[in-house]
Amino acid sequence: MPIVRVEMLAGRSPELKQRLAAEMTALVSRLCQSDPAHIYVMFNDVQPQDWAVAGKVFAPPGADAAAAGAGADHRPGS
Repeated sequence: MPIVRVEMLAGRSPELKQRLAAEMTALVSRLCQSDPAHIYVMFNDVQPQDWAVAGKVFAPPGADAAAAGAGADHRPGS
């Protein structure tokens, strides 16, 4: 029973998560020769203020990225 855990910044659409879950399930099923019915994909949406890269916390939603010390290249959709 493979379990795939995905942690990413919050804000992705349910449609994107559905596509991602389907693709990951197909890949794990093929590589591990597992029945897709026994493959679990779990999403953990992390708020930007709860995640840091290179020692800098991402900006909270709506905040200016430079003022909060986060690089715009790390924001969702960038």
